Amino acid sequence: MLQISPRQTLRHLPLLVAMGLASAATQYASAHGYVEQPKSRAVLCTAGAGNLNTDCGNVAFEPQSIEYSPSVNHHYNGAYCAGDFTQCGPADETIAAGGMSGFGELNVQSATRWAKNPIKPGPTIFKWHYTAGHSTAYYQFFITKKDWNPNQPLTRDAFELTPLLQENANGVRPQSGGTTQHTVNIPADHSGYHVVLATWKIADTAATFYQVIDVNISGNGATTPGTSTSPVVTPVAAWKNIGTVQPDTLQIGDTVSTRVFTAQGEQISRQTSLTIETAEQAQANTWPFLLAQKVAKANAGYLLGELNTSNEVVANYGKNTLYAKAGSDVVRVEIQKVHAQPANTSSLDLDGLQNTYKVEGGMTQLHFNALTQGGPYTVTATVFNDKGESVAYQQSEAGSNSPHMMFTLRNPAGGTYDVVVVAKPEQGEPLQKTHRFTIEAPATGKHDFVFPNGLKSYKAGTKVLARDGNTYTCKPWPYNGYCVQWSASATQFEPGTGSHWQMAWTRD
Repeated sequence: MLQISPRQTLRHLPLLVAMGLASAATQYASAHGYVEQPKSRAVLCTAGAGNLNTDCGNVAFEPQSIEYSPSVNHHYNGAYCAGDFTQCGPADETIAAGGMSGFGELNVQSATRWAKNPIKPGPTIFKWHYTAGHSTAYYQFFITKKDWNPNQPLTRDAFELTPLLQENANGVRPQSGGTTQHTVNIPADHSGYHVVLATWKIADTAATFYQVIDVNISGNGATTPGTSTSPVVTPVAAWKNIGTVQPDTLQIGDTVSTRVFTAQGEQISRQTSLTIETAEQAQANTWPFLLAQKVAKANAGYLLGELNTSNEVVANYGKNTLYAKAGSDVVRVEIQKVHAQPANTSSLDLDGLQNTYKVEGGMTQLHFNALTQGGPYTVTATVFNDKGESVAYQQSEAGSNSPHMMFTLRNPAGGTYDVVVVAKPEQGEPLQKTHRFTIEAPATGKHDFVFPNGLKSYKAGTKVLARDGNTYTCKPWPYNGYCVQWSASATQFEPGTGSHWQMAWTRD
């Protein structure tokens, strides 16, 4: 088949038509930009920003190209329209990628998936950087709601739809290679992890550029009367970010170690090492968690983990940030590892999950199937508590189509949890499902034994904590004799669950 290049096509068109098409093509190609302060999710994927975000796909090479236009794949309400983000734009769950399939990795969302910029509430400078300028209509900045769920893909329902800033540009063209500054007032009633959405609306094309910025809001941004109100982005007061540990796949026998540096040089005695002994430990999201736990025990002047909503550094499955406490003598920590390989990247319904679980025998178990089509996939599942801490993690074998996932949460606190499941194909975009559930707080009443411990000593009035999490009292004579009649093969009098438990016990 004869192949005709765009340049050849233009030569065979009437001159005015060819000039018009060339002009339109130039307009769409020339306008590009990204938010460089605080660094956007896409910018933090790039080598220039230290690849603090990994497994980002093509956006790591072109963070300036997240361009919502009529030609993208995913539109809000199914079709392109020219209004602002509240009415038009990328479809829900594709907002971070601007509706573009080629940048779909950006749409995966959890409490710990992305590196966060530490900022304070109050006036804060955001900078757009332009790789090529273009006539501009307006800029908008939005922030997620106070009660947004960071483990759900981003939707309009997650954002406050009144912009933090609406700044009209009246057609002004920013300079190629230049920046524009925008003072955005971060609300004082927002704290912890939030996402700021910045949009740049082009005036004479149908394009709008999208950038999401992951931030951790902490401290008091108020200024003293009479002082300058110029916004200054400062780190979280209690912690200093000194590096990042990225989740690469290791091999059995590998060792990963921390190298600790102070102003006096490397401190060999403060090194922490982890030797990979099993295939599970070698998984990309598992060994950083294990290393972070060992670092916490070493008490060497720094911690490895992620900040939760209480501003505590806790071990995380996946990427972990290196933090030094304010006043620590540690200035740098390097990570030594061998045979590091990128985690497999790559589609999902969840079957068997409940909305409410109980604590039974000091534990809560989750069983479910991750039903996929079109694989093969690598499926990961992470459980988060309401503080945004990852408390359990599991990864299927590569090539699984419908893996069975099981978690045992030991002595869990009552409250709200999320299980975030991501299916990654060998090629293409990952898919995510998030299921929110509640664990009922275990009974806290006083008891004498945890059933069936101390079985032979049970008598009238003995209180036991049963497997269902409730407390039961042995009935008085003549029924108390049933309380001791139990074995693994004869459970009819087991409190709460046996077929005749009410003959022996009273639930408190």
